[in-house]
Amino acid sequence: MTTTVSTADMLPHKVSSAPSTGSLSMEATLQSLYNRAARAFLHRDVTVTFTLLNTAFALLSPPLAPSPEPLDAHRRKWDILRITLETTVFSSAPDLATLPQPLRESLLLSPQSFISTLYARSLKLFTPSSLPRKPSSAFLPHQILITLVASSIKVDCPNFGREITEDWLSKRGQYDFIPSAGEAYYKVLEIYCLHVLPRLGEWEYVREFLSYENELSSDKRRELFLALEALHAQAQESTRRETPKPETPPSPTPALPPRSLSPASSSSSLSTTSTRTAVPASPRPKIIRRQSTSSASAVSDATVTRSPRHRHGKSTPRGSPSTSLLRASRIPRNLPVDHSLATVQPPTSLSLIRSYFSHYFTANRIVTLSVLFFLIPLLSLIIRRRRRIETPADQVRRRLLEARGDSIARQLWNELVRAVLDTVRMGGGGLV
Repeated sequence: MTTTVSTADMLPHKVSSAPSTGSLSMEATLQSLYNRAARAFLHRDVTVTFTLLNTAFALLSPPLAPSPEPLDAHRRKWDILRITLETTVFSSAPDLATLPQPLRESLLLSPQSFISTLYARSLKLFTPSSLPRKPSSAFLPHQILITLVASSIKVDCPNFGREITEDWLSKRGQYDFIPSAGEAYYKVLEIYCLHVLPRLGEWEYVREFLSYENELSSDKRRELFLALEALHAQAQESTRRETPKPETPPSPTPALPPRSLSPASSSSSLSTTSTRTAVPASPRPKIIRRQSTSSASAVSDATVTRSPRHRHGKSTPRGSPSTSLLRASRIPRNLPVDHSLATVQPPTSLSLIRSYFSHYFTANRIVTLSVLFFLIPLLSLIIRRRRRIETPADQVRRRLLEARGDSIARQLWNELVRAVLDTVRMGGGGLV
């Protein structure tokens, strides 16, 4: 006999939020509701899951003070379930007729607005209500941050995931009761360096970020580096497979040059002294050419005089031309031979080095290099230190540098490296 579980049986019949129930009773009620909601979510019953979520968040409210309390774990579990449900509905094609009205309205939002709404709601849930400040990511648990970043990737909005991760990294550690170091820090860096930034094509920035990082152990950092290189190689291979190879048209058969008329008969055999010059086997009348230059320019690849050996019946072997023919083939046409060139000594290494330095390292270039590699990084360092408004990425980098305790010379060197890398990156992107 099959038992049918109706929606009314899964919903709580009566939930009292009066103070007399006590903290233990509220925790037991929230745990019971969570078991039902998780079961309904696994069965893809969106309506029951959404109803149980609303019932649970009617009991859950933001904490009063910035201190740990028993309901923190329940806030994390319920918020993760709510984010997962709404992201699943937003990224899929559900039946609109069965969706609750708030979920139907969320489908009208853009991915950026959708993730921004979820993020603002989570900040408000975990920021203590007694503080006059606006909701801050300093109170956001790392589990909620990872869930929000994964949702931004699922709806194809990794830019927002990068923003909220860098904001969390710049504000973490302000309150000791919120875990933000150790395993929590590693989990956030793992999704940030291996999922968010690679989808944005920031491979070099990930390597630079990990080179500045000094809080992780060497094994953890090496593990991230190896995983990053594997992802980069996989992405390059995928791009190489997707890129169609241009079809090269078949090269046309080169046309043979027209053969000049020979006074000899076509049946006579030829004896050649080179691959380009033909010497007739039988004596033929000399062809007189009119030349305007001296007799020295008459030696070329096109005209070769017969050697005395040929007159005595000894032809030059095929493929091994005589020294005079090779020497004549290297002399340019119609140019007199300058025998003084053979006596010129090659320049020494010292003269070459002096010529190189005198050509490239002039006074103007030395001044330009001094401005580029010393004054610009120094001014950049001064401006960055005097700048009051910093981006989350700058705050993260500054915190990492302060933790390392580098000297002024080390900071100048880092600014120089960053300036050169930015210039190369801008030049590769067509910005300069």
